[in-house]
Amino acid sequence: MRTILMAYRGSAHDQRVLRWLCRLVKHTRSNLRLVYVLAVSYTHEVDDPEPPGAREAEQMLLEAEHIAQEEGVVVAADLVQAREVGPGLVSEADEVEADLLVLTDQRQLMPDENPLGVGVVAYVMKHAPCPVWLCYEPLP
Repeated sequence: MRTILMAYRGSAHDQRVLRWLCRLVKHTRSNLRLVYVLAVSYTHEVDDPEPPGAREAEQMLLEAEHIAQEEGVVVAADLVQAREVGPGLVSEADEVEADLLVLTDQRQLMPDENPLGVGVVAYVMKHAPCPVWLCYEPLP
């Protein structure tokens, strides 16, 4: 693997997965990239220099860079603005030529629900240009 791309949202689960990925990156000598896809509403231009939520997203990415530094890994972190998160992630994975895309999600399955998830997860699983690792948060 050359490039691992992690969709980062700043949750405690994301932080745990990031620490684990840092160890994997050191072992495989891969590059680790983080991306926060900010969904920009139609009331703003998609390339608005400061859409709502941008400052918070940048802060989360700075915290993620700090976690990676603690683990001895240098990461590249990007804030991507898109109308929808799923297509934004797929586009970013394609653009950086990711060999692996890592997502986190909360598993709250109903009996008839798709085990691969719904919404963003389902979209990414169907359209990603590379293998996808989906890291579900453990059930309580």
